[in-house]
Amino acid sequence: MRYKKILITIFLICLIFAPMEQSLAGNTVKALEASEYVYIVPVRGVIDNGLATFIIRGIREAEEMQAKALIFEIDTPGGEVGSAIKISNAILKTSIPTVSFINNEATSAGVIIAISSETIMAVPGATIGAAETRPNEEKYISYWSSALRSVAEKTGRDPQLVAAMADADVVIEGVKEKGKILSLTTGEAIKLGLVDEQADSLDQVIQRITTDDIKNVEVVKADMNLSERIAHMVSNPYVAPVLLTMGIVGIITEILTPGFGIPGVIGLIAFGLFFGGSFMAGAAQSWVLGLFIIGLLLLVIEMFVPGFGVFGVTGILSIIGSVIMAFPSLEQALISILFAMVASGIIIYFLMKRITVNPIFSRIILGTKQDKSEGYIAVNKDMSELLGARGKTVTPLRPAGMAIIDERKVDVLAEGEFIPSDSDIVVIRVEGSKIIVKSIERENV
Repeated sequence: MRYKKILITIFLICLIFAPMEQSLAGNTVKALEASEYVYIVPVRGVIDNGLATFIIRGIREAEEMQAKALIFEIDTPGGEVGSAIKISNAILKTSIPTVSFINNEATSAGVIIAISSETIMAVPGATIGAAETRPNEEKYISYWSSALRSVAEKTGRDPQLVAAMADADVVIEGVKEKGKILSLTTGEAIKLGLVDEQADSLDQVIQRITTDDIKNVEVVKADMNLSERIAHMVSNPYVAPVLLTMGIVGIITEILTPGFGIPGVIGLIAFGLFFGGSFMAGAAQSWVLGLFIIGLLLLVIEMFVPGFGVFGVTGILSIIGSVIMAFPSLEQALISILFAMVASGIIIYFLMKRITVNPIFSRIILGTKQDKSEGYIAVNKDMSELLGARGKTVTPLRPAGMAIIDERKVDVLAEGEFIPSDSDIVVIRVEGSKIIVKSIERENV
């Protein structure tokens, strides 16, 4: 019991204090003493809330040090539209001259980030475009293409050209026909005026934007701190369902297992990473984290209360609600939860089959051997003669288990309650081969 309390306490402390690391990180750049700064923010990998948090922090630091230029080094296949728009808005609001350097690709949601800067440069053979929404429905396409048009107008680019990257119905004579999504190479984008110029490397970009007015230049490159790395990992739409699956499998296995062991630790760590990362990424508010903790505590209480009642149901509903609220969108939440439920169900099924033959897990199997020589009689016929008979439980009834009735060992089923072993019981109903019992103590209450 003491071991369990220590682990739960550590888990809760990690959830509460992990966000503090985010606020303490990223201040070292202020100690630089160069007279002029060029600040570089990498935009790599899948776009999600974690990446958005990092980029917005980078823009804020560049403003605090009064950088002369802000370069976004982009290499992304896209990602979440909401996070991409959040990044775009932050770029548009800054007063620092901005440059988007496409160092490989800026596709899908990455398009709106690239066109948010005042200047766009790209390496030879880079790709920009292919910004079709998922799901590919009219309301999503309309919203997304409108967002692209709006940003293009603000930065002086052709709104129709960027809209054609998201809407297959847009037709541009000699450039794009109906039914296809526009995607451009560096050379094509330069000819159409979307990309301003070609640059072979990041150093070349820095050289070109550095003028005689900017001297004693210090190049500062933003780097993710620990909390942002966790948030970026957890916000990834492919990682979040895996963490949920690990959490569900770990907790359910722990509930089926007396004591507190490795499955419970793994489950708590998985849920801790999921909620902690979502909180640090800004996808989950503090009350969502609190809702999950309350649900977890209610399940812990349920473990020590006979039967399964209000604590268990409320705890499960609280956890499900907090999981849904931790995602940036309901659609992503439902997809991730569905995947987690199916995957965890399959894993638990095969795990239970493995448990039945693996002595390591023998503690969660009924240990009493049902030997005929020991008086056990299989219940495969009508047992109505036992109605009203009294006996004593051999194993805990959760609700099924074993009892001795009329000097015979039989399988019994408790009626909606938990009955400990070595408890006095009475048979209240017999349904064919099913023997339903109730605690005598409860009957007398």
